[in-house]
Amino acid sequence: MKTFKYKKAIKIIHWGCSFDSLLELRFAISIQSEYKFLRSRISIYYDPTTKRPTNYIRTCTKRYTPDFLIRHNRTGEAIWIEVKPRAFNDAKQMALKKEIAGNYIATKNYDWKFKFIFDDEIMLNQEEQKQFDEISKLRSQSAFKMRLSELNSQFDRSSPLLFLTPPSSSLIHFVMFGTKPRAINILTPCFKSEFGKTSHNSIE
Repeated sequence: MKTFKYKKAIKIIHWGCSFDSLLELRFAISIQSEYKFLRSRISIYYDPTTKRPTNYIRTCTKRYTPDFLIRHNRTGEAIWIEVKPRAFNDAKQMALKKEIAGNYIATKNYDWKFKFIFDDEIMLNQEEQKQFDEISKLRSQSAFKMRLSELNSQFDRSSPLLFLTPPSSSLIHFVMFGTKPRAINILTPCFKSEFGKTSHNSIE
């Protein structure tokens, strides 16, 4: 079986979030009306032998960071998501990530489940596709801004993040634990779209 190789990712900034690829952005757009989400916020540090999370960071400790943690606005269902191209065919690597994520969820006693979402499962309606196309045209300028920000941070550690907006504590609490946040501005970056269209995606 031919090994899948990633092409160079196109980084893009939107809603105050940093997306590593257009595929991640497409997924975010597809769920925007039904879910709140956190983007690559939770990293798992784990022992490569036991595959279990650890609080003791050593030279042998590994790290895994899934792409999204999402929670449904109405049902409260929470899913930890890794977005992949369908061409990705490393079953061993996928099984490893699933085990690591599962061990973390069990250790923390969270109500999440872990799932891979492939590119051909991400469906956009007409309005969402239009939004995606418009944002995609901005990728070069966005990537340029991100690169400038990265360079700036190398020389000025005291400078604030210019293009990333930290999520509110109420949104973090809702997505992670399921407690409904108090009044939230629907224009809060990264978590709620200003378009308010219903997604056609069903994540099961």
